[in-house]
Amino acid sequence: MSDEPNTSDPSAVSSGLRDILALVAGGRSSIQAGDFVLDEDGRLRVREDAGPIHFCFSYRGADFDALMDTAPEASISLSAELGKVPYSMETGDGRRLTRRIVEATADLPGGRIDVSASQDMSIVATARPPHPLTPASVMATITALLLDLRPYIDLLRGVIETANSAGTPVSATASPGSGLPGAG
Repeated sequence: MSDEPNTSDPSAVSSGLRDILALVAGGRSSIQAGDFVLDEDGRLRVREDAGPIHFCFSYRGADFDALMDTAPEASISLSAELGKVPYSMETGDGRRLTRRIVEATADLPGGRIDVSASQDMSIVATARPPHPLTPASVMATITALLLDLRPYIDLLRGVIETANSAGTPVSATASPGSGLPGAG
């Protein structure tokens, strides 16, 4: 006995799957990001509204919020909180290194790390995925943004962990141009 739905008998197919099959059979050349949504029960359904798509994920220990506009000029915006800039009394070296890492992200093509007036660090990144807006093109766009930011996220995580550990001075070095530890 198979756990797969019997799609040859229309009465045996759930309404969500029937809608999906109708959409795919309707001549669409590709499934677009945002065509489907998971309902409260975890079932895949055809998406009814045309508003932005919001989703969350974790990467390198940071919790990201993503917002994707599916209009003709679609864009994806990512944001994540990274923590506080180390307090200068805890580690002056950590604070200086954090500032260098943050400044190095200013020239990245799609994203950067911002520091608020209250010394909170956050990632802000935006890109336009290529059309058609398939799940693959959306994921490729997000992956490209994250790969650009990865060295900076990793460096900041190390600085913050070192600053939070008791009595351990920060001794890492970084070159703003390379974004890689020990490259300076």
